[in-house]
Amino acid sequence: MTAAQAAEGLTLAGVRAGYGETVVIDDVSLALKPGATLALLGRNGVGKTTLFSTIMGHTNLHGGSIRFNGEEISRLAPYRRALKGLALVPQEREIFKSLTVEENLVVAERAGRWTLPRVYEFFPSLAARRRNRGDQLSGGEQQMLAIGRALMGNPTFLLMDEPMEGLAPVIVDAVLAGLHRLKKEDDIALMLVEQHARLALDFADDTIVLDRGKIVFSGPSKVLAAAPEKMAALLGVAGREGAH
Repeated sequence: MTAAQAAEGLTLAGVRAGYGETVVIDDVSLALKPGATLALLGRNGVGKTTLFSTIMGHTNLHGGSIRFNGEEISRLAPYRRALKGLALVPQEREIFKSLTVEENLVVAERAGRWTLPRVYEFFPSLAARRRNRGDQLSGGEQQMLAIGRALMGNPTFLLMDEPMEGLAPVIVDAVLAGLHRLKKEDDIALMLVEQHARLALDFADDTIVLDRGKIVFSGPSKVLAAAPEKMAALLGVAGREGAH
């Protein structure tokens, strides 16, 4: 891979995808460079998780192109996309509950800058619980483990589907601090779905809003954050701070 290709990051052009013959996302185009951050917002059921699943190769692609670091990956199997540097932290976390924290991390290990000591330094609570099984962890610890496991694969592009969901405010602060540190210290592109719109806008440099599978807003997060009436119209968040 050339430096120019590596600098391209992830590009979607006119993507149409869904499940079976059903199209859930339609004509979605976006570009995310290495190190960039992007929030994906929208009401429930508009296609946010489907978009993540499409990038990872878990849906039926009906049209369009998905390129990663200069290479067309639309027809690659999910595991091959992962090997190329794409990683997903799913909404359900999907940790191995019968394995210890350390076993969960080691099973995903690939050579690179992210190692077991670095993950433990990044999330000290995981180091303290390294011998505990996944089913002995709190929801916040499970979320940190899911993020840590994804990082152990040394991705260059990380998708996170509602990483703050169901967490106590103090744990949200801890996870968010980790994500801000990741944004600052690592050249990894971060794309997240988050029900708390304000948190997402504060974190991500750019934002996309989906409605009925189509992009209805794409631009700097600060533009949307500065237009509460527009945000309310797009997300249905009048009088509250979050939206799925």
